[in-house]
Amino acid sequence: MLYAYNMTMNFANREKLSYTLLRVLLKFLELDRRTRRYGTDEQLFNAEIHMIKAIKENEGIHVTGLASILGVTKGAVSQIIGKLEKKGMIVKEKDTDNQSRLILKLTPKGETAHINHEKYHEDFDALVKEVLKDASEQEKSFLRKFLLSLEIELERLDNKLPG
Repeated sequence: MLYAYNMTMNFANREKLSYTLLRVLLKFLELDRRTRRYGTDEQLFNAEIHMIKAIKENEGIHVTGLASILGVTKGAVSQIIGKLEKKGMIVKEKDTDNQSRLILKLTPKGETAHINHEKYHEDFDALVKEVLKDASEQEKSFLRKFLLSLEIELERLDNKLPG
């Protein structure tokens, strides 16, 4: 995808800051969309590993609570939960406080995936620190403000678009 985008871009546009930012974002998305094993024998999609993270960070959570935290429907959560169960990442157990409700827990395999996902984020943090190692505090502050402002403006743009 990124290769095709780069091939169609003319040289003048390649030099624009906005296009450089766009290429970086597209490359990041390309990397982020890939399935990974996270130290297990199962390929995990982005939505699956983030559900594992949410379950880990909210011990004893149930489907409704998970849907609320993630901002998705209970149906979407149930669908991914089913996949994670088949992959041996999570188990459902009866809630001792409410027998009609099931709580979600990570299996040892799910714990391994979670630990390695956290490591993936630590590696990304280290990459950013390495790229910025020679930047002054003023330059880092400018970059932080720029990215936060861009995030806000993109959210505003998204809210304006029909959809």
